[in-house]
Amino acid sequence: MTLRPRYLTALAFASIALSAPVPAQEEATEAVSTTEAQAVDPMAIDALQRMGAYLRGLESFELKADDMIDEVLDSGQKIMLTKTVELKARKPDHLRADIATDRKAREFYFDGEHFTLYAPEGNFYATVPAPPTIRELLAVLADKYGIEFPLQDLFYWGSDEGGEADIQAATWVGAVMIDGHLTDHYAFRQEVIDWQIWIAQGDAPLPLRYVVTTKGLPGEPQYIANLSWDTQAAPTDAVFTFAPSKDDLPIQLVVQTEDQTTPEDQTTP
Repeated sequence: MTLRPRYLTALAFASIALSAPVPAQEEATEAVSTTEAQAVDPMAIDALQRMGAYLRGLESFELKADDMIDEVLDSGQKIMLTKTVELKARKPDHLRADIATDRKAREFYFDGEHFTLYAPEGNFYATVPAPPTIRELLAVLADKYGIEFPLQDLFYWGSDEGGEADIQAATWVGAVMIDGHLTDHYAFRQEVIDWQIWIAQGDAPLPLRYVVTTKGLPGEPQYIANLSWDTQAAPTDAVFTFAPSKDDLPIQLVVQTEDQTTPEDQTTP
């Protein structure tokens, strides 16, 4: 199974950004208390759109995400798992992710022509031909191989595939400091999830944290991600190129059918 709810991909996070100057911190309580009356606050939607536009304008970047994920046992007890993702991107056709969880590690490489999934603890890898852009690659991985690329929401935010119309409630919660950056905290509701996002104020409206509560699953598990960015990074071709060692063994990726359950080994940890 994938630890991150699959329908987070290209969902509500899709059009995110920062809005106009924010009221003082002491007004946060009032903003939260009037959420029901406000329903969808246009300023919150504007914030999503501005962030999405900024993300689309980034030609290259590196980021690290420290994630915490609830896994709900059959007994109802929640187990907190952790995951670290290091993502490197150079648009439109280079992408890499290094993922480490409590249970396993995975490395994803896209060099503009091929996609490779590598499992370092087992010394096996699979390489397949890839389409020419990141967005096309993400679609092929999900539809053909059942692979959800980590943090792929970043490449959908602010696009027509964002799911903004699915938002049932949206409000500004308050101004919050995260790692020395002043952010705006927004809360959103959809049919099956509640989610929150913290967006940096200023000229670089980057998402620095988001939290997703899955209402449609027993125990309402949460997913929490804290993001640190380097938007000045310019990763070279070598970063995105997989070079197997003499101990690494090639395997094949399984093509999924419509009624086939995604094998755990092919999903994001």
